[in-house]
Amino acid sequence: MGGGTFIYNFRVYTLRDGSKRIIKLKEEESFKEELQRAGIQETQIFQMQLVEKPE
Repeated sequence: MGGGTFIYNFRVYTLRDGSKRIIKLKEEESFKEELQRAGIQETQIFQMQLVEKPE
């Protein structure tokens, strides 16, 4: 596996305070690195969603 085309390009984080963060996915990036780039902590996340493009 690997080397394929990504169906989803963005991850939408809905935080417990009701705000949203949209992060473009990067290959080879860990979940921890993604959260650091988004400036959020795992405990702040209410919901995560993969989307092709942000609304």
